[in-house]
Amino acid sequence: MRAWQHLPALRTLRIFECAARHLNWTRAAEELHLTHGAVSLQIKALEDELGLKLFERSGRKTWLTDAGQQLAAGVRETLDQLASTVTRVRERAAGNVLTLSVLPSFAAAWLVGRLGGFLARHPDIEFNLQSSINLADFRNDGVDVAIRWGNGPWPGLRCEKLLDDELFPVMSPRLTRRKLKHPSQLLELPLVRIKQQTRLNDWTRWFAAAGVDAPPPRRGAVYDDTELALRAAAQGQGVVLARSSLVGGRLASGELIAPFALRVPAHYAYYLVCPESHVEKPSVQQFRAWLIEELANSSPLAPPPEAPA
Repeated sequence: MRAWQHLPALRTLRIFECAARHLNWTRAAEELHLTHGAVSLQIKALEDELGLKLFERSGRKTWLTDAGQQLAAGVRETLDQLASTVTRVRERAAGNVLTLSVLPSFAAAWLVGRLGGFLARHPDIEFNLQSSINLADFRNDGVDVAIRWGNGPWPGLRCEKLLDDELFPVMSPRLTRRKLKHPSQLLELPLVRIKQQTRLNDWTRWFAAAGVDAPPPRRGAVYDDTELALRAAAQGQGVVLARSSLVGGRLASGELIAPFALRVPAHYAYYLVCPESHVEKPSVQQFRAWLIEELANSSPLAPPPEAPA
């Protein structure tokens, strides 16, 4: 049996919260459309059920006991959360709310700059963006749909591949003044590592594709967030093995350069995922249609320009 099954009735708690807020049975009765006597009886029944004195009275003055203050604060917070949940469920059912979960790196590098087009096309949708490296669980976080970077599929979710990706080295043009002529020269520079890539041996794969026999890098900073690693590279801290989807803007601006055009396929890809129960939601369908169209018209996987001589 769950603990909440021993709680007083919700109606009784609502009456108590109102009485605790007004400290006046008559005003509470008016707000709740009840009689003064009904409010008084519910408060007494609650005190009897809990075995606690919740209110004190002296003449016309009424105040909460310590137990009453604690209970009032907890009940008020719980009722506020319940009201928010009910509102959110109603809005979602109406199809005009969309909460998207996406990695900060992809949101910053490609998605956010284009969201204005989606919002202009669907001004009736209340759009919420959750930028997080944590996976959405869809049951407790209010997320309707997510863009995930991984190898899918995820049990219990509708998964649609959006985009494969590729990896290649990038660095600040200030890191070295000489033009690199052979991939082996990268081994003379600091190699900034990303935790996920370290696990997948991505640097080793890239060097092998370039014809360089190199062990996995063991020195240098390790980042668990790709965006932070790219910022480190832009500041001249080392060379990062970047995903094509995340560096187009930095390459175009010259903040980063690609010393070699060789790219290798990434192990992971981008997927659009949501629970089966969300598939037919109008706002999810509208976002999916817009996203696929946007990816077709402005793919983030343009070939990187080679570093200037």
